[in-house]
Amino acid sequence: MTQESFPEHPKMPSRVYHLPKLLSVCPQKTGSIISPGFKEAKDGYEHWIRNTIGYFVSIEVAKAEMPLLAALAWPKASSKELRAILDYMTMSFMLEVLTDRCSSELAKRNSELWIDVLQDPQAGKGHHHPFIKLMSEQIAARLKDAVDPYHWPEFMQSNVDFAKNTVQEALDREASKDNTAARCIASYVIMRRETIGTRPCFALMRSTRRLYLPEYVLQHPVVAEMENSALDMVFIANDIYSFKKERDDNGALNNIITVFQKDPTTQHLDLQERFDHAGKLFQAALNRFNTCRDALPSFGDEERNRQVAAFADGLMDWILGSIEWSMVNQRYKVFVNDDDRRENVLRLDDRWSMSAMFQLRVLLFMGILLTCISFVIMETYDSYHRYG
Repeated sequence: MTQESFPEHPKMPSRVYHLPKLLSVCPQKTGSIISPGFKEAKDGYEHWIRNTIGYFVSIEVAKAEMPLLAALAWPKASSKELRAILDYMTMSFMLEVLTDRCSSELAKRNSELWIDVLQDPQAGKGHHHPFIKLMSEQIAARLKDAVDPYHWPEFMQSNVDFAKNTVQEALDREASKDNTAARCIASYVIMRRETIGTRPCFALMRSTRRLYLPEYVLQHPVVAEMENSALDMVFIANDIYSFKKERDDNGALNNIITVFQKDPTTQHLDLQERFDHAGKLFQAALNRFNTCRDALPSFGDEERNRQVAAFADGLMDWILGSIEWSMVNQRYKVFVNDDDRRENVLRLDDRWSMSAMFQLRVLLFMGILLTCISFVIMETYDSYHRYG
């Protein structure tokens, strides 16, 4: 398909937008749509969360619906493999919590500690933070036991890059306070490939599928470009579907839809045109992926060639699974109802009462109201003692 697969959409009513229909341009999964081990893994994981992390944090984790993402993105994984994947996804969630709303200096310290504990659980021994403590005492060691030793070094390296780029996101948040600062799409793409946190997931996918691809194969220009194209599709789709939530949380500072508004080449686009442009970039990445897939070289060994082809299948399964999850999960709440989901219609005014600006106004109003009430009480008290 060409980039014209995504039509230009007519103007919609105010604050109502058409999202590109990404699944319609993608091939189908190579096997099952969802892992048959989903329910068993989900039940076991949720039981562990409730008994380990506590009620309030478990609510936020439940909203993320990580078991569903794992089962959709790793459709060939067993329930046991899904539990290991969920351990890693929980650790990724913890890294986000540790770095998402803090200064770049604190994000750097926390991300380095996160990597240290992932590499050696003893590095977090005695730490006061409950997440680091949990990683050190349970998750990190359990994850290392589950990952094939062959894949562990590449898994660790991809996480080092992931953690470093979360610090860059913190630096970008600080820089975004300058409303006149421009953002470059090309530099954002390079950074987002790592901060989306999917490269380590691809290493886990190779581990669960028993794909033993040496470094020279993974770094071959065609294979590397195929993986980067897959990462581009994942983060573009994620940025589209998470835009509504991120807009309410922090103004969607690290989101390609917002970057379009900052880049001089796309800052003239209105919001609908930015969604359309993101769809075209997704299509371009899919075209690059298919070109690489069709041009995969022979590595001189039939079994190795089979594994490279299986890696391509796994990448596409992961892309499709992440999109499927994004469209239905309760964390993003992209669509108001099933009709909007079928038509890919996004409404940005259905959660107005929960927007950050609305919350700020409520807090301001409550502050003024409390001040007035306090003033009236004090005046009444003074009058009572003065004239009573």
